[in-house]
Amino acid sequence: MKRFRQFISENSLHVFDIDDTLFHTTAQVHVKRGAKTVAKLSSSEYNHHKLEPGHHYDYSEFHSAHKFDTESKPVHRMMDKLRGVHASVKAKGKGKVILNTARQDFDDKDRFLGTFRKHGVEIDDIHVHRAGNLARDRGISVGAAKTEVIRQHLNKGGYTHVSLYDDSIENLNHFKELSKEHPGVKFKAYHVQPDGSIKHHK
Repeated sequence: MKRFRQFISENSLHVFDIDDTLFHTTAQVHVKRGAKTVAKLSSSEYNHHKLEPGHHYDYSEFHSAHKFDTESKPVHRMMDKLRGVHASVKAKGKGKVILNTARQDFDDKDRFLGTFRKHGVEIDDIHVHRAGNLARDRGISVGAAKTEVIRQHLNKGGYTHVSLYDDSIENLNHFKELSKEHPGVKFKAYHVQPDGSIKHHK
C-alpha cells in the first residue's frame, strides 16, 4: 500500500515563473500619460502596481525577444531546479512542468525559446503560458490570470500535488487560494529569493 501511495503522489504539476525567478531580466513596463512616460516598473514592481486614472501601460520592452535573449541573466539555482524537476518528471513518465509568466506574446518566439535552450533547458517539452494575454483580454490582474492558468491545469490534469516557484508574494497568495477549490490536492508555494534560494510560503 505504501508503494502504491508513493506512485500515485508522483502525478505532480510544477509551475515556474520566469522574470526574477528563472532569469533576472532588465525589461521594464512603462507607465504613460498620453505619450509621456511617467514611471518605469520592473516585473516585481508591476505585479502590485495600481494604475492611476488617465495612465496606461506600455509593454514594448517585455515583447522584445532580443532584449530577453541578450540581457537576461540566469538565476543558476532555479535553473538547476527547473532542469532537475523536468528530468525527474520525464523519468517517471508522470506529472508536468510548465512556465507561467506575466508577459504577453514575444515578437520572436523562436529567439525567446532559444534563450532557454542555450542554458540547457528542454523548452520544447515545457509549455510557456503567457498569462499577460489572459490578463489583458479579461481585464483581470496578473496574479488572477496566472492563477487561472494553474486552475485550468488542475481541473483537467488529475494532479495530486502542485508546486509554484515565484518571486511574487502576491502571486503565491493567489495560488494558495486555489487550495480551497481543490481540497484533495497538496499545494506547495515557494518564494524565490534574488539569489535563487527558496523559502516555503505558508
